[in-house]
Amino acid sequence: MSRTRFHRRFPLFALALASLVACGCDGDQYHATIQRTSFGIPHITAQDWGSLGFGEGYAAAEDHLCSIVDQVVRVRSERAKYFGAGEDNRHLISDVAMRALEVRERAALDMETYPGELQSLHEGYVAGFNHYLSETGVENVRGWCRGQPWVGPIELLDLASYSRSLIMGSTQFAGPIVVAEPPGTTGEVALGPADFQDDLGASNGWAIGSDRSESGRGMLVANPHYPWVGSNRFWEKHLVIPGEFESYGVGLLGIPGNMIGFNENIAWTHTVSSGPRYTLYRVPLKAGDPTTYLFDGEERAMSSREISVQVLQDDGSLEEVTRRVYFTHHGPVLSFSGFEWTGDFAFAIRDANLDNNEAPVQWLAMQRAQNMDEFQEAHARYAGMPWVNTISTSAEGRAWYTDVSATPSLSAQAVEAWLEMTRTDRQIGGALAGGILLLDGGDSRFEWVDHAAARDPGILPFSSLPQLERRDYVFNANDSYWLANSDELLEGLDPLLALQEGTPRSTRTRMNDLILSDVSPEGPSGTDGRFSLEELAAAAWANRSLTAELLSSEVAALCGATPGAEVEGQWVSLAEACGVLAAFDGSYDTDSRGAVLWREFITQFSPGDLSDQGSLFSVGFDPADPVGTPHTLASGSGRDLVLGNLARAVQVLERAGFALDVPLGELQHSNKNGGHIPVHGGLGFWEGVTNAIGFGPNGTTLEPDPELAPRIEGSRYLRADGYPINSGTSFVMALEFTDDGPRTVALLTYSESGDPESSHFTDQTRLFSEKRWRPVLFRSADIESDPQLRTYEVSGGVRP
Repeated sequence: MSRTRFHRRFPLFALALASLVACGCDGDQYHATIQRTSFGIPHITAQDWGSLGFGEGYAAAEDHLCSIVDQVVRVRSERAKYFGAGEDNRHLISDVAMRALEVRERAALDMETYPGELQSLHEGYVAGFNHYLSETGVENVRGWCRGQPWVGPIELLDLASYSRSLIMGSTQFAGPIVVAEPPGTTGEVALGPADFQDDLGASNGWAIGSDRSESGRGMLVANPHYPWVGSNRFWEKHLVIPGEFESYGVGLLGIPGNMIGFNENIAWTHTVSSGPRYTLYRVPLKAGDPTTYLFDGEERAMSSREISVQVLQDDGSLEEVTRRVYFTHHGPVLSFSGFEWTGDFAFAIRDANLDNNEAPVQWLAMQRAQNMDEFQEAHARYAGMPWVNTISTSAEGRAWYTDVSATPSLSAQAVEAWLEMTRTDRQIGGALAGGILLLDGGDSRFEWVDHAAARDPGILPFSSLPQLERRDYVFNANDSYWLANSDELLEGLDPLLALQEGTPRSTRTRMNDLILSDVSPEGPSGTDGRFSLEELAAAAWANRSLTAELLSSEVAALCGATPGAEVEGQWVSLAEACGVLAAFDGSYDTDSRGAVLWREFITQFSPGDLSDQGSLFSVGFDPADPVGTPHTLASGSGRDLVLGNLARAVQVLERAGFALDVPLGELQHSNKNGGHIPVHGGLGFWEGVTNAIGFGPNGTTLEPDPELAPRIEGSRYLRADGYPINSGTSFVMALEFTDDGPRTVALLTYSESGDPESSHFTDQTRLFSEKRWRPVLFRSADIESDPQLRTYEVSGGVRP
C-alpha cells in the first residue's frame, strides 16, 4: 500500500505518527503534515513556527511555484537579465525601479524587526519551497515556467523583498520614476501606457454584530475583488500549531500566513482604502538648472543614483545598462503625462509606506488575537496596515471597522492653503479631480507633520484614524470611512481625511448599505431582521443592480412612449429594447435577460453622471441621504440623451450579433483552459452590483495572457466573444460564530491551483458559476471525514 493511500485510510494514525516524527528527533530538519481536502485546500500542521512555514512553503510551491519564482526574479531586478528589456522597456524599468527604491535593502532592515515566530515562519517557508523544487526538479515543474533558466531556489531576503514591494506604494510608480530625466536629456527609455498603473483591487467587507445575527454572535462576509491571474491572487490555507496557533484564510501568493481569515474567536477581512497613501510634490526649479530646486527660497541640489542592470540581448549575450534616477528630499522624482519634468518644475513623490516594517508583524498579531480587545490592540500597537481598511467581528458579537492605513499628516493650515490652491491653480485642481494630492514642494508649510505617537514620522497616529464599533453592522466597499454604517456617519476627523466626508458614494457602496440596513420582512435577513449564515451567504451573491433598480423601469416607460431615436443620422427602433427592459428584474445572474442591454446602456454615460444630478439623475446627491441619492431619471433635455444612449446600446448588440435579451451567462464567462464557464455578477461601478467582476490584463507576472477577441465598436467592455472575466470576486467567505465555534462557507473563484493540468485549476470556478458554496473544513473531525482527504508528511531543510 502506498504512503498516500495509507494516510487516506488511516488519517488519525498518520497524524499521530507525524507528531512523533515532528519531535525533532531527526536533528535540525523541519517536519510538517499536510492534509489536502476537497478542492485541494491544504491544512498544514506542525509543532513549531519553522516547521509550519516549511509545510506552507512546500504546499505553495505545489500550487503556484511559477508565479512565486517570477516575483522573486522581479524583486531581484533580474527580469531584463532573463527576458530582455521588454516591450517599451518594461523589464528594464522594473529592474531599475526595484533598485532605485532600495526594496531589498529595506527588506533586510525589515527582517531585523521580525519577532522570533515570524522570522522562523519565513525561514521555514523558504526551506519548504526549495525542498519541493529540489524534489521535483526544474524540468518537471508543472506550469508555464517548466524548464526555464530563471527558475531556481529562493532566499529569505527574496521573500521579505517581495512583501516589501507590495507594501510600498511607490513601486506602483516604477515607470514614471525611471523615465524621469532633466529636460533636454535624450534618453533611451520609453514609457508605455501600461507602465503606470495601480494593480490594487476593490472589495466588499461586511461585519455583522450580535443585534443582527440569529446566533447573537458575530458574522462576516469577506469578498475581496482581486485579479484571477498574476501574482496578486489569494491562496487558501489552514495553519495549525497544536495548542498554540490556528488560522484559516488566504494570503497573497508568496506571503506566509493569512491576510484575510478567522480563528476560533475572531474573523476579519480587508478592502483597499480610498485614503491618501502618498503626496505628490511640485518643486520649483532654479532657472537654467533643472536639477536644483528651491525650498523656501533656498537652493537645494537634487541627489541622484546610477543604477546598473544586466539586459539580455537578441544574440543571447548580456549587456550592462545604466540609468540615473533623481531624488529630492521629498522622495524620487517622477514624470508622466500632465506631470512632466520641465525647466520650471519637477515632481516628486513621498510614500507613507516607505518605512512600514510593521505590516507583517501586525498580520501575525491579528491571526493570534483571541478576542476583539486583542484584535484592536494589534492595530493600535503596530498601525501597520499599508493600504487597506479592516472589517472584523468576534465570537461575542462585536463588529468593528477601521482604516489604520499609513496616512500622511498635514497641518490644518496646510490643508486650508492647499484647498485654496485647488481653486486657483489649474494643475493642482486638475490633479485633485484625478485623485492625486499635489502639493507645493517648494514651501515648507506642506511638509508632513510628525507625531510622537505615530509609528513613523509624518503619518497620522492610530488615535487620529477612523474607527467604528457597532452591534448591528459595519462595512466598506472602497469608499471613504465616512459611510461604514448609514446610521452613524464618521465625521470630524483629521482635516486631510475629512475631505472624504460628505461626498457622493459609489453605486456599489450604496447597494452594500441597502442590503445590510434592510430589516423589513422582505429584506435579505428575513422576517426576524437577523441574518442566518444561509441568508448572509445568499445576500453576498444577490447580484442586485442599484442603477437598474433605480432607473430601468423609468427608462422602459420613457422608451415605451417613443418609437425610436436618431444616432449620428441613423434611426434606431427602440420597441424591442423597451420590452426587454420592462421585463428585466434588475439582477445579474447567469440566466438574467436584460442585464446585457442595461450594461451597454448605462456604460454609455460618463462616470460623473452616476454620482450627482445631471445627464442621468434629476435628483442630485444629498449628504444627509448618501445611500438614497442621487435618484430619479433625468428630465427635460436629459431624456433625449437617455434615449440616444439606449439606441447606442441597441446598435452595439446588433453590431455584435447578439440578441437584446441574451442571457448574461451566454456572454459573461471565464475562459480558463480555453473553456466557457458562465459567470454571474456585475460591474460594481456602473451597475452597482456588490458581487463585482471584470477584466484586466495580467500586469504582475510574465505568465502569458490568452489572446483576446476584438472589442465591439461603441462598447466599453463587450468583445466579439462576450465579456471575458478574470478579476473581481476572488476569495469569498461567509462566516458565523456559534456556541460551538465558527461555521463557514467559502469559495475561491479562480480555484486553488495555478497549474492548468491540475483538477483544482477550474473546479471552484465551476462552483462559482453555479452559485454553490462549499463548507470550510476547520474541525479535525470534518477534515478527517472528507472523502477526498490526502495526507502526507514533508521533512527536510536545515534550520539556521
